[in-house]
Amino acid sequence: MFENMRSVQITKTGAIFMATFSLLLFYLCYNFYGSLPWVKQTVDMHHLLAVSVQLAKLGGDRTWSIRKEYTADIDATVKGKTKEGANELLTRGDMESHRIMRFGLEKTFPNLKV
Repeated sequence: MFENMRSVQITKTGAIFMATFSLLLFYLCYNFYGSLPWVKQTVDMHHLLAVSVQLAKLGGDRTWSIRKEYTADIDATVKGKTKEGANELLTRGDMESHRIMRFGLEKTFPNLKV
């Protein structure tokens, strides 16, 4: 059964190609993931909580300032209905607050998926 099988030989060109491909793959993984996918990274939960509280305060302050600035027209769109049937509004303040919190977390913890 194995009499017709030929041996596999790796040439210098093949070895150089495999080494180059491996280095390129390593480089791409490191750049796109921020680290290697198989390396576990930890986040200090006290630091994460402190940053989250501060960003939530900044987001709330921004929402409040937009609400005070535009008392008549808040640029609201209906994003759905509540359980009671009332319209659930999405305002510009909500979106700016979201951006503050999301990008603040991404900047503070670049390896954390938000």
